This record gives sequence, structure tokens and C-alpha cells, in this order.
Amino acid sequence: MTDTAIEAAPESTPRPRWRRLAANTSFQVLIAAVVAAIFGIVAPAAAASTQPIAKAFIALIQMLIAPIVFLVMVTGIVATGGMKTVGRIAARALIYFEIVTTVGMLLGLLAVNLLRPGAGVAPPAHASDELSSYVAGGAKDNSFGAFLLNMVPDNAVNAFATGSIIQVLIFAVLFAVALIRLPDRISRPIVDGCYKLTDVFFRMIQMIMLLAPVGTFGAVAATVGKYGPETLTALMKLVAVSALALAVFVIVVLGGVALLAGFSLPRLIKVLRKELAVVLGTSSSEAVLPQLMERLEQVGCRRSVVGLVVPTGFSFNLDGVAVVIPICVVFIGQVYGIPLGFGDQLGLFLVFLVLSKGTAGVSGSAFITLANTVAATSLVPVAGLALVLSVDRFLSLVRALTNVLGNAVATVVIARWEPDGLDRALAARTIGWSRTKTTVGE
Repeated sequence: MTDTAIEAAPESTPRPRWRRLAANTSFQVLIAAVVAAIFGIVAPAAAASTQPIAKAFIALIQMLIAPIVFLVMVTGIVATGGMKTVGRIAARALIYFEIVTTVGMLLGLLAVNLLRPGAGVAPPAHASDELSSYVAGGAKDNSFGAFLLNMVPDNAVNAFATGSIIQVLIFAVLFAVALIRLPDRISRPIVDGCYKLTDVFFRMIQMIMLLAPVGTFGAVAATVGKYGPETLTALMKLVAVSALALAVFVIVVLGGVALLAGFSLPRLIKVLRKELAVVLGTSSSEAVLPQLMERLEQVGCRRSVVGLVVPTGFSFNLDGVAVVIPICVVFIGQVYGIPLGFGDQLGLFLVFLVLSKGTAGVSGSAFITLANTVAATSLVPVAGLALVLSVDRFLSLVRALTNVLGNAVATVVIARWEPDGLDRALAARTIGWSRTKTTVGE
């Protein structure tokens, strides 16, 4: 665009309000969801066949996640200048993740024990047919040693091909450290190339996000068409208790953390409204991972923090999963009349601490984590998973929203915690950072 065009832009006639609203991605996603729900009720057979549309949209996003995580991680580490800073950021992030997810699990256990949503609920017959495939998909070695072994890629190309975020992170760290140790005449062109490639991939994401309403239509239509409108009321106790617990977690825990860190959670939510709208439509937190990283840089978080905290958080800081999975396990026990005492729930808590790590943010993967937890603890019947499966789509929605918000808050907090990790002037304009409030880490 020429300088003349830039100067002339303010003189142009502003678009009517309705046209601006129609061009808004969040509005388009909302309309697509409403139309899809109506379509699912009117023509359930045809609506159920739209599931590939949603899967294709999420696949387009997933196609770019591994390279974007790699490039942002490499450029972020190089920008810090060494592993000392990276190690400090990683240590602080992991400590924060562990504290917050532990609080989330305890809140979930408190909610399910107080409200007892499993009383009087019968297993839905339509969910049983799908249960075996989900349980089979979740059957794997759940030992801590296997988890550590799976973190290390035995093939760098395979790490990108399978989309294993943790493996890509480890490869990116090694690559970045090697760049730092090389002479500037060798490393500088490579680093510059990484920055340019990052811009290319983010531009591709912007192009793909134009299809967000289409992906939302496919996801919502398939859900309503497959299970029928009665799914909206089936097992509402479980959905309501989970949603209530997650709301309390967001308002009290994340809101309290934001207050201590000196920024406004409502203003952060407003900044992330487009990303949250996509999550609302697709029930997948991973569908907005690249956009979330870009948005957090725009609110003032340095790339060195964003590139490490966000991808790591999507494996170690799934707050929504931490709250909901304990609720689901105890819920199954309540339905089958199996009392879970303090010792049983403590065991559940400890097992989930291990099994929850490394869970990707893909829609549905939390159900596999639930299956692993049920199998590992043997506290409740595996057949009880059919109870949760019938409403897992709706649980996935509220989990994903909480996951995205939790990782956004974590990134701002860690950036606030780091020297020069946050552009405070920019943060003040975007998320209301205040110098006068109590701060974390100072």
C-alpha cells in the first residue's frame, strides 16, 4: 500500500455497522452454530454426515501447529540469548502449571462430592456402541517411564509428522541451543529465515481462519444430528456441575491470579474473543493454538515467553481437563452406587497427576485420558464411560474454553514474572496492567 493510500484511508466512508458486524468472525461463528443446530434437528441424517467438515478444518490448523511451535520456540530462545533464561522460564512455568492444575482437580472433587450429579442417572444406550473404540484408542502404556520416553523423539521428522508438541519442543530447544553456539555469520541467516517463515505460517493461519464458520457448522450439525436434540438435556446434571465448577475456577482461581499479577481477566477475555468463539464452535483448544500465540504477543508478552509457555501449557496446563476428569470418575461411581472414600479419591488425584501430563488439546483426547484414569485406578466400572461419552461433546466445549483461558493467563503471569518478559506499556493498553497492584514474583 502506498503512502498516499494510507493517508487517504481515514477520508474513506466508514462501512455501515451491519456490514462490520457481518464481517466479524465471532458473529459468523455464532450464526453458523445456530444454523447448524437447526439443521441438525430438521435433517439429522444429513447433519450427521457433516462431521468430516469439522475434522477437515481442525486438520488444517493442526497441519501448521508443529512448524509454528518449532519456529516460535527457536526464535524465542535465540532472542533470550541462552539456556539460563530458558531454564528459568521453564521452571517457573512448570511450577505454576502444577499449582494451578492441582487447585483445579481439588475444585472438581469438591464440586462432585457436594452436588452429587450422579444420583438418579441411567446409562444412555446409544453411547455404548461407540465405547469400545474409544477405550481401545486409549489403551497404552501409562507408566511414568513410558511418558518420559515418549517425550524424546527418536525421529525428528516423525515428531513433526505425528504432531507431538512435546517432542517438537525438545527438538526446537536443541536446535536453538546449537544456533546460539554457532558463529554469528552462520546462525544469523538461519535465525532471520526462521523469523520470515514464522510470518508466512501465521499468514497461512489467518487464511485458514476464514473457514472457521464452516468448521463450526460441521461440528455443531454433526453433534445435534448424531445424538438428536435430546442430547441437549441428557445427563444435564453432569454437564451443569462441570460447567459450574469451571466457571468458579475461571472467576475465582484465574481471576484471582490475574488480580495478583496486575491485569484484568475480563479485558484479556475481550482480546481473545475471536479465538474463544472458534473454540466454542469446534470444542477444540488446539484449533486456536497458533492464533493464541500471536494474540499474546500483541498484548505485550515477549516471544521468548510465548514460544515456551503456550506450547508447553497445552500439554501440562489443561485446566479444564484437570477440573472435569475427577468429576467424571466420581460421577460414574455415584451412578453405579460405588462410594469413593477419601483414600480412593486421593489415589485418583495422584494417578491423574501423572496421566494428565502430555495430553494434547485435540477435541476428544480428554476422553482417552478419562479412559486411562478409569483403567489405571480400577475404582469404577469401565462400562460407565458410556455415561460420559453421550455428553462428552458438551463437556469438551467447556473444557476447551477453560484450557485456552488458563494458558493465556499463565503466559501473561510468566511474562510478568520475567525481567523484560512483558511490554508493560502495551499490556496497560490491551489488558489493563497496573503498576500499583500487587505483583507476582517481585
